[in-house]
Amino acid sequence: MDANPHNSALNLTVLGLDGKKDDSQVASPLNEDETRPLVLYTYAESENARANLEYSVAKGIHAAADFIFVFNGETNGAELVPYEPNIKIIQRENKCFDLGTIGEVLIKDDLWKKYKSCWTDVFLNQVTEMVKLVGISFNCIPRPHLQSMLFATDDIGMGILLDPTLANSASIDDFWGTKDDPVGFTQCYETLHLAVHAEVGITDLLRSQGYEVDTFMTAFQAATPTTYCEKNGNPNDILWDKSYYGANVHPYETIFIKANRNIDPTLLENMTKWHLEQQKTSWDTCGGQV
Repeated sequence: MDANPHNSALNLTVLGLDGKKDDSQVASPLNEDETRPLVLYTYAESENARANLEYSVAKGIHAAADFIFVFNGETNGAELVPYEPNIKIIQRENKCFDLGTIGEVLIKDDLWKKYKSCWTDVFLNQVTEMVKLVGISFNCIPRPHLQSMLFATDDIGMGILLDPTLANSASIDDFWGTKDDPVGFTQCYETLHLAVHAEVGITDLLRSQGYEVDTFMTAFQAATPTTYCEKNGNPNDILWDKSYYGANVHPYETIFIKANRNIDPTLLENMTKWHLEQQKTSWDTCGGQV
């Protein structure tokens, strides 16, 4: 995908591929090729989220992956999504927050096991035998963790995140929750505090199973996953204006940035405009067949 300056809270009646209601839910892959990546886009209505959706539909969809758009709560956003053989739409109640939504969709009939591996490749190529979760940014507060705007993983990483027997294995007490509150994709999180606790704990969960995480931040790459926070004075959330070591993160560095935090709005507006005016889309650059 062309670098996307937009990223926000990307979040079961199911619309089939013909746009009609389909009560089968998501019980099988959209394509039988087990090497295809699967992209989940979760959405809840807001002005900012609508702009992100419009951009992602225009520039992010391609034929080399399958896409599931999950629309939470009242919205007509599904009308913006094209009908293609590799695209499915799910409309559901707005609950569980993003992590719980992802888990609910993927665990249905073991959908996640039917997918293993453009812009999607940029993230998936960072997944290795040791690194099982890749994100766009890293936060050191309240403890080191990948932020959950976008995750890339493989079947091993997803197996850990969806395993209910591991959900409490690395959970600890923090401002957002307790050691008895689960982390990962196994729960429908009922409060923002529990959802944040789950996000913060995912990195520790992967590490407890002997794996590591990675991100595209240049500052992170200048250290190691275990030394980044201490080396840089335990920085807080970088995805605010002037919070990336006195400057702002750039979409060409992390592929995505959050668009709902007033991070360099002039840059965001111009980058969005310029990329939308380009003739090529991910259909062109990623290739593939549906």
